[in-house]
Amino acid sequence: MASQDYLIAIALIEQNNERSMPLGGKEIKLNIEDKENFKNLANDVVLNLLLRLFQRSDDGAIKRLSEDKGLLLVHMHPKRMQKELPFIKAEWIRDGDTSQFLQYLGNLSKEIWTASFIKYQGVEFTSIAKNEEI
Repeated sequence: MASQDYLIAIALIEQNNERSMPLGGKEIKLNIEDKENFKNLANDVVLNLLLRLFQRSDDGAIKRLSEDKGLLLVHMHPKRMQKELPFIKAEWIRDGDTSQFLQYLGNLSKEIWTASFIKYQGVEFTSIAKNEEI
């Protein structure tokens, strides 16, 4: 099942005493209801963002601003991504209210996962709404 939706990785960080929200994503071309398709695309999107963050660390130390929700994966329609995500991104950068950001993001997206690395298991994605690991 092809879709025009995107899977977007979002990092909530601070660098050089300034909040920043790097993000990156890819169009969903396969059915992400299939766990293998989801895992492959999610890993690719997160890896690309983390490599960009690693390169960016040359400009100063990077600190995540939320231990458990500092790296997010979001399923979103491109129109919302283009029109509304920049607004809530700017709000978060200005005030740093992660709870409010997540509430707004939840209203814009189809689903949100946190991404984390579990020793001996690898990368795991946990749905914020469902608390399900994938």
